[in-house]
Parts: sequence; structure tokens; C-alpha cells
Amino acid sequence: KKMKHTSLSATREKPKTASISTTTQLLSFYTQHPNEELTVDEFEILSLDRLQLLRGIDNINRTKGQNPTGAEEDIKEKEFMANKMKELERKHLLNKKDITKNFSDTKKDVIGHFILRLAYCKSEDLRRWFLTQEMCLFKYRLESVSNEERKAFMHENGLDFELVSYEEKMKKIDSLAPSNTIKEKTLQTEFYKVPFQQALSLVASRAVYLEKGFAYVPFNRLVSIIVSQFRANLSRALTDASNSFEVVSSDSRIAPLIKNMNKQFIGNDFSSSAKSIDKLSPDKVELAAELNMPLCMKNLQMHLKKEHKLKHWGRLQYGLFLKGAGLDMDDAQQFWEGHFSKLMSHDQFVKGYAYSFRHMYGKEGARKNYTPYSCMKIIMGTPPEAGAHHGCPYRHMSDGGLATLLNGLKLSTPDVKEIATLASGGNYQLACLRHFEVTHPGYQQMDLKLADSPANHPNQWFQMSVNYHKVKNGVSLAHGSQGSGNSGDVAFSATLKVESSMNSPPQSRESDGMSVPTHSEVDVNMEV
Repeated sequence: KKMKHTSLSATREKPKTASISTTTQLLSFYTQHPNEELTVDEFEILSLDRLQLLRGIDNINRTKGQNPTGAEEDIKEKEFMANKMKELERKHLLNKKDITKNFSDTKKDVIGHFILRLAYCKSEDLRRWFLTQEMCLFKYRLESVSNEERKAFMHENGLDFELVSYEEKMKKIDSLAPSNTIKEKTLQTEFYKVPFQQALSLVASRAVYLEKGFAYVPFNRLVSIIVSQFRANLSRALTDASNSFEVVSSDSRIAPLIKNMNKQFIGNDFSSSAKSIDKLSPDKVELAAELNMPLCMKNLQMHLKKEHKLKHWGRLQYGLFLKGAGLDMDDAQQFWEGHFSKLMSHDQFVKGYAYSFRHMYGKEGARKNYTPYSCMKIIMGTPPEAGAHHGCPYRHMSDGGLATLLNGLKLSTPDVKEIATLASGGNYQLACLRHFEVTHPGYQQMDLKLADSPANHPNQWFQMSVNYHKVKNGVSLAHGSQGSGNSGDVAFSATLKVESSMNSPPQSRESDGMSVPTHSEVDVNMEV
């Protein structure tokens, strides 16, 4: 349904034909708030388009610098990154033919930015992630425009640095160009006098000449200064937004989307396993945990086997993952009871737990098709309390606990150290991606029939791992990667040529109320 308009109110503009490039029109410090009338549907579409754009940038950054580099390789990688960014903009922003088509691309860009700014201002982790992706987008756009367009942008935003005259360059030529071979080129280069406080990164790396409080910056190095100014402005804006978040998010029309934006997963949600995942059966779960599961799910399986129980959030996280991996409801009941039977009778399991597992599969209660948790939802979700094992090990485990868990997987000491360092630096998904790379060498050169990163969703990790082992063992993906039937038998037996039977553990009794905010639920709420 259409809603009365939210207050993000001026008349709409249809896209205009302008003499300046599209990239120049999109280049912005985002200092002016949008003043538009939007339906709730438009609000949602613009926000999710922006979210897909930023997550795409995040995925690109994860692959950055993975290969050995030299000067020539650096240039090629920069061109590759620019082409990828251009593709993302074209896909998620430019000239889209949906219900937002009456807005110009510039307006869609600004509105999407401000909605995401509000949604990602709630915590330090969210602000850092949003700031990083927006900086990358801004830098790409800044580097894509001509020198004249860049100068015009600087002037419009008050970055009017003093141009160094030819005479002054002649006087300081020995300082500006220590090498005689580049002195002529230096005299032809435009230099600007920038207060050193605004060029700290260049000063720290000794990339510029410093005199009397001013850095002499060549025009091509002004990009880093402009990007630093963008970062400072946006960082302050995010802090201001966080102070008014509760007031703005109290609007019931947009509150569900704003409050859960960071948990939205916009790739394959693995809600229909038969169409996307190899068939998983109870007797293959342990083998799958050893070969194909990400660390978060390996950890849950390990504790389930060892302790014969998982607490509520652990059962929910692992149960939905197994659902997405192809374990149907009857097999799930068999799997969980097989573990729980170490601690309780059949009647106790039926009375205390069977309902909750049927609920996961949409057979009880509201009968919703609950989807497996994405990485972002797990990372930002409820942290594990004492005795619980859900969550993301890279975020929620201590450094020592994570190292012990990784060492138990027989990874090399340098690999364990690298993964742990990424995790301790707050790069949880990069750590997960590195774990995949270490355990699946050469996967980038394989056609695994899946475009997304394995570090975006545990089920994506699982499916890419299954496909990797198929390709490695000469099994075609044409049938197994998308199918059901006995394709799972091919996947697992082709890998180890054996099947393991399940001798696993149960669990203690607790309340099993389900509370799983999914994208489909947000849609319902948004339609009022």
C-alpha cells in the first residue's frame, strides 16, 4: 500500500540533461539534507539500493591487494577497482527503471546516503563501516572527474588553497624536487599551499615539502586532503545523527527498516534450500561441519557434540543454517533428537523442543518461512552469555579462545596469526574470508557458480565450499550446485569417499520463543 509521505517536501525533479558529467553531479560532501516527499515504498527501495551499493564496495575492498604487487600491478588493480565501482553504480543507482524513476540520479544518491547515515549511526562499529564504504565511493568519484571539475568542486566546498606561483616554485625548486631529473616537470606542476593540519597524512609519509606551517602539495595529491575533509565532515555528521536517532526512528512507518537496516541481507537468503543447496541429511552433518562449514557453525557443531546441548540462540542460529543447507524438517527433528536423547527421553524432547524446530520451518505459530542468519546479523546480534556458543567467533571470542579454536583446525601458525590479527582489528568478515582462502586454495580460479563473497553469509560459505570440493574432484556443477535429489551424496562422497555416522549430543531445556526479524517481516510492517 502507499503511505502518506514521510518528511525527508519539495516537488520532484525529473532527471535533467546537464553539460557536466554524471560523476561530477554525484560528487558531494552531503552537507545539505534532502527535502523530498517519499512514499514508504520509495523510502525502502532507495535505502536498500544504497545498502547494496555500499556492500558491493565492501566486497571489492576485501579482494584488494591479495596478489603480489608492483608498480604495474598496482595500476592494473586500480583500473580493475574503478571498473567494478562503475558497474556497482550502474547497477544500483544510475537510470533505474523502478518506482523511483521520477527522481534524478543525484537525488536518489543523496536520499539514499542520508537514510543509510541515519540507519548506521547507532554504534561505533556501524559508523566505522558506513564511513569506510562512503569514503571509498567518494574517492572513486573524485578520482574519476577531470582536473577542472575537481577544482570547481573544491571551490564550491570552500577548499580554496593558495596556488604557488611560478616564481616561488623556482625559489624552492631544490626542496620541491630533490632530483634534477624531475625539476622541469615540477615547474610545470601546480602546487598549493595547504595548512599542515589538513595534510597530516602527507606530512607523516614525508610526501610533501613543509615550510612555516604550510605543506606544498602538488595538485594530484590533493585527493587525499579532500577525502580527509569528507571523512571528518561525515564522522561529525554521524555523531550528530546518533543523538537524534531515537526521535527519528520513533516514526512507526520507517522504524522497522531503520532499526534493522544493518541486518538486512540482500543476496540469496537460502530460504528455499531445495532450489539452491545440495541435500543435507542427518548422517552427513558432522562430515559437512568438518569440510564445508564456516567457523561459527563448526563451533556450534563441536559444542553440540561435546556438551549434548545448545542454548536458545545457538539452536536458532545453527538450526536455521542447517535448514538453509538442505536439512528438511523431518531430518532436522531426527538430527536434534539424536543429540538431545543423550540428556532426555523422547517425550521430554517432544514436549520441550519439537515445537520450536517445527516453528523454524514455518509449520507452527505465525507459519513464517524464517531465513538463515547472514554474517552481518550474526555479528551485530545478541552476544553469547556464559555457556552459550552462538555469534561470530571472530567478534565474540577472546583472542586466546579464537587462536585455540583455529589451531584445532590444523591451520599453520602464520595463517592462524594472520586470521587472529584481522579479527582483533575489527575486520571480522575479512578474517572469515581469509579462513576460506586458507582452507580452499585456488578457489578464485574456479567457476563455483556463486558470485557473492563467502564471508557475507554462512550458507554462502557452505555452498561455495561444497562446490569447491566438487570441482576439485572433477564433479560437474551443472547438476549438483543447484539441485536436490542425491546431489549431496555426490558432493560429500566425492570429497572423502566416506560417510560418517552421527554420534552426537543433546541439550538442556529452556524457553523456545521465536523472535526472528526477517526482511519479509519488515516488508509487512512497512506496508502499515
